[in-house]
Amino acid sequence: MPGVTAMQPSKFGRFLVALSDAVDRAVTFLAVVGTIAFAGVMLLGVFFRYVLNDSLSWSDEMALIIFGWVAFLFIASAYLHDKHVNLDILIRRLGGAWRGRTETLAQGLAAGYLLALLVAAFQAFDVVARSRTDALQIPMMAQFVAMPLAVVVMLIHWARRNVAQVPPRHMAAKLAIALGYFCVVLLPIGEHVHLEGGVRTLVLAGALFGPMLIGVPVALSLGLMATLYVALVGDVSFMTDALQTFYGVNVYALMAIPLLILSGKLMHAAGVAKLLVDFAQMLVGRVRGGLGASNVVASFIFGDISGSAVSDTASIGSLMVPQMKQRGYAADFCAALQGSAGALGMMAPLSITVLLYSAAANVSVSRLAAATIVPSCLVAASFMALVIWHARRHGYPREHVTLAMVPLYTLRAVPGLLALVLIIGGILGGVFTPAEVGVILLVYVLFLTIFVYRAGQPRKLYSACVEAGHITGMTLFMVCTSGFVGFVMARDLVSVQLVDAIAQVSMNTYFVLFVLSAVFVVLDMFLEPPAMIFGFLPTAMPLLAQAHIDLIHWGVLFAINMGLGCIVPPVALNLFVSTQLAAVQYGEAVRAAVPFMVIMAIDLVIVATFPYIPLMLPHLLFGYPLR
Repeated sequence: MPGVTAMQPSKFGRFLVALSDAVDRAVTFLAVVGTIAFAGVMLLGVFFRYVLNDSLSWSDEMALIIFGWVAFLFIASAYLHDKHVNLDILIRRLGGAWRGRTETLAQGLAAGYLLALLVAAFQAFDVVARSRTDALQIPMMAQFVAMPLAVVVMLIHWARRNVAQVPPRHMAAKLAIALGYFCVVLLPIGEHVHLEGGVRTLVLAGALFGPMLIGVPVALSLGLMATLYVALVGDVSFMTDALQTFYGVNVYALMAIPLLILSGKLMHAAGVAKLLVDFAQMLVGRVRGGLGASNVVASFIFGDISGSAVSDTASIGSLMVPQMKQRGYAADFCAALQGSAGALGMMAPLSITVLLYSAAANVSVSRLAAATIVPSCLVAASFMALVIWHARRHGYPREHVTLAMVPLYTLRAVPGLLALVLIIGGILGGVFTPAEVGVILLVYVLFLTIFVYRAGQPRKLYSACVEAGHITGMTLFMVCTSGFVGFVMARDLVSVQLVDAIAQVSMNTYFVLFVLSAVFVVLDMFLEPPAMIFGFLPTAMPLLAQAHIDLIHWGVLFAINMGLGCIVPPVALNLFVSTQLAAVQYGEAVRAAVPFMVIMAIDLVIVATFPYIPLMLPHLLFGYPLR
């Protein structure tokens, strides 16, 4: 660990390491089995609903219960493997003893929040025990218990990191910080120290962004702040933390997330991504800079399938970046292009961002998916134009594409393209829900992987499921704790204060759109989409309503905003991935990505100014009113 001198573990330390490993193996196995189980239950429900025309009353409910277990188990496993988003901006700039002290504070705060969440879960048992599911009448405790179990597992992994291989003084300091935070919020401190107005706002802002900057995972930082708020106001039940966290993941629409991510992982493992890249090169390879342009096309297609910007960046980038560097493209430009093209996955019709926004804003997934198509094409075309201009300026080569390659590459890409048709057709046709599209897509991809491409080795499938599960755990943990932050902001009337502040200037629709877009771009620099959607979007909803802004229109702008956030420092997750693929410094990639940031900002302004660009397709397909 940074700043801490390693030491040989004691007998107890070796026991903790062995315990952590054994628990993680068991948890991971159960989570993979659970993924198969809830996908199977959903598939059974789809079969009865659409083939036998006899809907099962219990399938969705049972799938949601199993999904809850899968989510929390993968959240716990992702903690051990450092898969939760971690900024650590400040800690990376420190050295020596200060880095060690900062890391000690971060680890102590993380443990303090986990202890608080565990105690809140125990306090909530009586409340949850009174609830049952609608169809099967299963006690909600059958699903709720997965959360405290996951927290216990995370505490075991924390002990493995912070007890097994660190000097006793560091371990004692971390435990003291953890217990100190836990005692402060459990008292609660609000009964003894009263903070109001700006002072409380400053304290809560520090409690939110301070832990993030020193390396506490974003999801835990959100929970730290929200729990501290409960302690400061003193009149909110301590169990609120556990209830908000549990019900944050207990949403049917969220079940599509692990299925879509797993489908993307399997397509990459089976080689489908490479075939889509070849198809893209065949389409646009003849122009100067065609290899770079084909990167944009391939990322656009695969982003629609994987639904994940980071997955898109890693999958296509691992294929395209080495080829581009071999053909003479500058390494920093390769990283910038790949990170920017990967952001198209954020704007895909069935992206994770679209699903989460639809759930939070209570809008139709089908209509929002339709609305993203033209704007995402606009951004992709803008990127291609920039790439071709850059290629001509630097003399990058054309690709050799013969007529004989056209039918061959097209035929080989058809199975992958059919997955795209399945997503677009299922959602835009209003035939399937997002979760149903996810399970149908997964079955189709499994068929391709096992029977068409012969890449269905059990070890490879298991590994893909675990990797997808860790991404799922990371995403859903932020959904849970972000929802808690949303509760805090709603209760503290942040929305009302925001509306009043902007109303004093102007409530013109375009003014509000651009002000909110600017605010969210700044927040994008630090927070991930789930945190933005469930933590800060509810704050803006009353303002959007008062300014008469269409929620579908804003959803498209939000998706573009999130895509921009993927390449705007300091977080810029896509650039972190692409710099590793291109083997360049992060700062070099950021400088090279500035033109892409400017292009995307211009596209954002165009889509904001002309609402009919995103709303035309929903109007034609669903009769959605143009405003």
